[in-house]
Amino acid sequence: MENDIQNIRQSTLNIKEAGLTGHSTSVVIQHNPNMEFIFIKAFLLSFFRSNTIKDDAFASNTGIILKNYLPDKELIGSYKRVCSFSEDKPDIIPISYLQTLFIGLLGKFITSSFFPVNPLGLIHIFQSFNWERPVKTDEILDLACTLESMKKTEKGIETAFKLKVISQCEPVWQGISIFLTKSGTRGRKNENKKRGDKKHEKILDKKESIYVLSDIGRQYAKVSGDYNPYHLYPCFAKLFGFKKNIAHGMWSLARAIASLEMEFDIYGATIVEASFKLPIFIPSTIALGYEVQNSAAGNKTIINFELRNEQNGLPHLKGKLYI
Repeated sequence: MENDIQNIRQSTLNIKEAGLTGHSTSVVIQHNPNMEFIFIKAFLLSFFRSNTIKDDAFASNTGIILKNYLPDKELIGSYKRVCSFSEDKPDIIPISYLQTLFIGLLGKFITSSFFPVNPLGLIHIFQSFNWERPVKTDEILDLACTLESMKKTEKGIETAFKLKVISQCEPVWQGISIFLTKSGTRGRKNENKKRGDKKHEKILDKKESIYVLSDIGRQYAKVSGDYNPYHLYPCFAKLFGFKKNIAHGMWSLARAIASLEMEFDIYGATIVEASFKLPIFIPSTIALGYEVQNSAAGNKTIINFELRNEQNGLPHLKGKLYI
């Protein structure tokens, strides 16, 4: 998985990595941050922080740790219903739900003095999960969020965070969240090349049609804590340049995993990787496609999956599941 993530990062041109300082700092907190306060602070900071960084910029090698966190069983149950997970295993936390536990930590990080870029400009472009075993709802967890890298690319600033869930001093789940802050411009030549590449793009066989409700943004916000305005109502989405409000990328990934969970055993050591493509304007109908292949080593089954717009075939999400 690490090699795949590295390849994704190296695929862009003119990358200039912001150095991480040698001094490492960990900030320990005892309570999940208040998201209303985080959003207000992010809005105010957006007037003072740039969408780019200097070529010789340095970012602090800092982590935020939340200790002794007990997941909310009722909230997990609501999350399963919103994302269509089976309720056959009520004591198991869905692999994708664990990412939502970090929304407050990520918010605290990007609004802190450790983070040099505009906190409102981040676009979620990649997410990975890797769990050694399923995590149960009654486990007391430590959550660690660390800035892994910041890179200046042709499209803008690419920021990667490492997320880690620890139970009884044992790492049981970790993920990588990569965000893009747009600050660059791509030439017409590169745009034309990308359009040409898409003509030869392989489309996976459709397995399921999924109707995306008009209020799915508000539903998912309630169970995840992600209240970014452009997910909630069309009027807010237009302020951010969208024609309509859009579904959360993490809802679309969770929804795909929920369907794959029905077909495959993902309750052992499992890895999920997903790249977020075009936004899902809601309401709409999307198509889940997937195919199964064996890894080169032969010790893993790989499920390639994707979500596309059912009418025009444009991609919303592409991912891999390793079991």
